[in-house]
Amino acid sequence: MLRPAFLTGLGLLCACASSLPVPERIEHPQSAFVEVPYPPPAALVEIVPEQPRDDAVWVDGAWVWRGRYYVWQRGGWILPPENATYADWQARLAEDGRLLFAPGTWYDAARQPMDAPVRLVTARTPPNQQTLETEVAR
Repeated sequence: MLRPAFLTGLGLLCACASSLPVPERIEHPQSAFVEVPYPPPAALVEIVPEQPRDDAVWVDGAWVWRGRYYVWQRGGWILPPENATYADWQARLAEDGRLLFAPGTWYDAARQPMDAPVRLVTARTPPNQQTLETEVAR
């Protein structure tokens, strides 16, 4: 017999699971990583707007490295390009201890980076946070 606490925990876990449609994922190639002096800050909170079309997918907001600092790029609903996959941003340590970073990137069928598709609807942020596209983290 299952315990009530287990069932409650299982119910909470299911309630917190994301049901947002997301693009097909892929890993970054080694060449996508650049050396950075420090990791990105914690993600900012975003409010997910209503899905504008049934074929739209959700891409979370993320920090992007701009050569000397990170800039927040808001998430949003996107129409994924045909035969394209998406690699989420990633930070990792190289074997020699250097910190490497790769931004969220769309790849074509040949695994070549491609321009990000236009967002149909951009995420909003709670009024208590400053999240301008030009906001930087230093």
